[in-house]
Amino acid sequence: MATVDTDSLQQTVAALNALYNAPSNSAKKQANLWLEDFQAKPEAWQTAAILLTNDTVGKEAQVFGAQTMRRKIVDDFQDLDVAQRASLRDSLLNLSMQHKSSPKIIRTQLCLGLAALALRMIEWEQPVNHMISIYGSSPMDLSYLLEFLTVLPEEVNDSRCPSLTDEEYRARSDELLTQNADQILKMLVLYMENSGDDTRLQESVFRCFLSWLRSGDISTSSLSNNPLVVFSFKALQMPELFDTAVDVVCELIYQTKDIEESMPVIQEIYPNLVPLHQEIIKSMEDENENNIRGYCKIFVEAGECYLSLVVKHTDHFRGIVECIAQCTSYHDLDVVPMTFRFWYQLAEELRRNEEARLKYQDVYERLVDVMIKHLHYPDDLDSWSAKERDDFKDFRHVMGDVLKDCCLILGSRIPLGKAYMLITQAASQSPPKWQEVEAPLMALRSMGAQVEPEENEVLPEIMKLLSQLPEHPKIKYAATLVIARYGSWTDKHPEFIQYQLSFISSGFENEDVVAASALALKLLCKECSTHLLNYLTQLHLFFVGVTKKLKGMDLFEVTEAVAHVIAAVPNMELAQVFQMFCLPIAQQLATLASKDQATLEDDIPLIIDNLTQLKIFFETVNPQVGPTETHPCIPIVQELWPIMDTLADRVGGVDDVARPLAGCWRSMVVSYRTHYAPLLPVTMARLMKSFERTGLGQYLWVSSRVVREFGEANSGATLQFVEGLSVYMWQILQKHAGRFDDIPDVVEDYFNLVSDTMLACPRQYLSSALFPTVFKAMMASFSLREQYSLTSVLRHCRIILDHTNDLQHPRSSPSSQPGSPRISAVEASIVKAQFVEQDSFMTLLIQGLVYSFPPDVYGDASGLIKALAMFCPQESILWYGKAISSLDVAPPEVQRAVNDFTAIVSEGNWSKVKSAVQDFTTVYRRKNVFTRSRAKK
Repeated sequence: MATVDTDSLQQTVAALNALYNAPSNSAKKQANLWLEDFQAKPEAWQTAAILLTNDTVGKEAQVFGAQTMRRKIVDDFQDLDVAQRASLRDSLLNLSMQHKSSPKIIRTQLCLGLAALALRMIEWEQPVNHMISIYGSSPMDLSYLLEFLTVLPEEVNDSRCPSLTDEEYRARSDELLTQNADQILKMLVLYMENSGDDTRLQESVFRCFLSWLRSGDISTSSLSNNPLVVFSFKALQMPELFDTAVDVVCELIYQTKDIEESMPVIQEIYPNLVPLHQEIIKSMEDENENNIRGYCKIFVEAGECYLSLVVKHTDHFRGIVECIAQCTSYHDLDVVPMTFRFWYQLAEELRRNEEARLKYQDVYERLVDVMIKHLHYPDDLDSWSAKERDDFKDFRHVMGDVLKDCCLILGSRIPLGKAYMLITQAASQSPPKWQEVEAPLMALRSMGAQVEPEENEVLPEIMKLLSQLPEHPKIKYAATLVIARYGSWTDKHPEFIQYQLSFISSGFENEDVVAASALALKLLCKECSTHLLNYLTQLHLFFVGVTKKLKGMDLFEVTEAVAHVIAAVPNMELAQVFQMFCLPIAQQLATLASKDQATLEDDIPLIIDNLTQLKIFFETVNPQVGPTETHPCIPIVQELWPIMDTLADRVGGVDDVARPLAGCWRSMVVSYRTHYAPLLPVTMARLMKSFERTGLGQYLWVSSRVVREFGEANSGATLQFVEGLSVYMWQILQKHAGRFDDIPDVVEDYFNLVSDTMLACPRQYLSSALFPTVFKAMMASFSLREQYSLTSVLRHCRIILDHTNDLQHPRSSPSSQPGSPRISAVEASIVKAQFVEQDSFMTLLIQGLVYSFPPDVYGDASGLIKALAMFCPQESILWYGKAISSLDVAPPEVQRAVNDFTAIVSEGNWSKVKSAVQDFTTVYRRKNVFTRSRAKK
């Protein structure tokens, strides 16, 4: 540990004063950054110790000293030699003795430091017994000892220890925790039995007990007949201990989830659970939400952990289910969702046990009533904020999942009948209350997925009832969505189609119901497309009329609705029907495309809507056509092509237009595949022209799909196409040299394109004149900071290396497919020549990892280094050494890092390459990069 610098100490105190007392937030932020950076420096060891021994610096400075001591142990312990470690331990023990009565925040940080040290300092023999010998003899010191024993399991199980091997860590963990567990448990019992009325000591004992329970080092057998189990339940009656006792009881239950092994302890726990039912009822009467939440937490834990007992021994363990049902009925919707996972798990188990299912039917019947009650909108809905409404709307869908669970147990008739009766009762009131009608309608919608399409008893009556409900937009909206949800049922009951179409159509006259009507029409048409062929003329008239008034999502859903019916038309008649629906859109687009430029720009929103409609048609109308047959949709595509070509020339540079325009072309390629081949030359030419003119990534996005669909069968044309696009891409990259983050989407789309090219025709791509240029562009793109674009660049290189490694290490890489390698030694040599020529590749990767890459790509980048090491093992060792040397690293550290890498690569231990790279770059970033980046701020 370095000698303290007086200036550093003064600067630290000044920064702490600024952090807590500076008038401006910016000054406080700067102080915080300086303090964080200072903690990484060697002199922070001694400064922390001086702050802890100086009573005049104030509480905040001593807290910082304790926090720094712990952080240094966690981050920099490996930098200390044996003598320094011994000195650190003695110093920390002395500081702990001085602060055993200090504020809890200081004591906790010191205990965390001691625990971290106990884990790492293997030469410290029996640290737990050492601490007990120091603090265990005096009642005044018990709180400090208990604090250390509480944080020890957490620190051991959660800490990272670069200084320990996996074997050393396991051995030390066993020495610290497992071997001491029985002794600690006996101590805690003794402390509790002698605690009298000292609730603070009792809470400390419980917290320590909880920590050791969570560590898993206390055996289940040692809990049998253990007084701490009974103490935990008794503590639920004490307000000061209630929250801690809840956590302990929950953990006791969780640790005994292995039923067979833990049955003796469960037989002690369960009798203590049963009386808590009355406590739940009393808490509800008293509106004690905190207690209800605690009891709910306990019983849900019991229900989930003892689920097999609840199902196999229904009479004996039914009490758990009843208590959870009681909690579910509580009006506070912050408590209710705590129970939802249990109801799902129980329903899944009961489906496999008919006898138990019948015994719990009454519980699920009551649960249906409870959930429908919770679905009610409040009377003061108008006073809610938009966020409150959205949150409750989302929560209603979650509650609907519980109703689905009820249907699994009860079948559909009982839940449907309950909802039907509630609707009829509420609708008959004068005046009816819309919330009373809407909630069971919502329940019907939620249960739709579990209702059998053959249900003939209740649903026909419900459907007839919908048109008789009170006129209210909320009721109409909910009733329309009921129809939307039961499309598969209507498919089995086509006699209701005309009725439902009329009901849905009437909703388009009410602006509050339009969205529900559009969705309902889409789902009805999707499920009943064959039946609706008889309504094509009616649908066409409706479509032409209603789409003149609709915009955005409502327009698109209605378009998808009729597209599903068109898709059901037999192939022989499809061309005529498809043209009938597309023609009005095409005519409108043709008219728009012929306007003068100034007027055309005003019509861009309409162009976007029309193009999106066509995209939906091309995506949805996708008939099965034999390879030698004429495709009925291609003539329509050919007719539309000149219109879309003109639009591309005139407004294809508008980003919002380019998206649906590109989407149309992509949908054509994906849907019609080989039948689209005659249009391939004009499509490629169009895409090159549009990309040259606009530089928009959407056209590269479509091009990727063209390559994916046609590249393997047309490798020559594909490569020529990609080379043509690349010419314009180089111009864009040169224009933005050093500023690729200005065009992240274009970079992402381009590298996705060349990746698809590599996958479609790897030999031709690697042998082409394009590949070396792409390789250089790839390296230049390592300057990117945007995650997704950088990921696409790294993915491209990884695909190349995976192909080469498939040749050398068959099926060794995650993305490789079974079968023979898709490249030969010739192409592999071309790839290797690029890495040799561009020998700074590894350096750029390492520098990106430590300086600029976003954290989410660390795994991809280190995985790329692993793949490169597999491909060029000897060269990669040299490249890695060059990369490490390019950093600000002391020669001994460089040598150590290179030696570690060399050993791993030489042994062919490829699985450890990533971890070695990530360990080095993580430590380097913490010690060097973060400090510099903050200094610049």
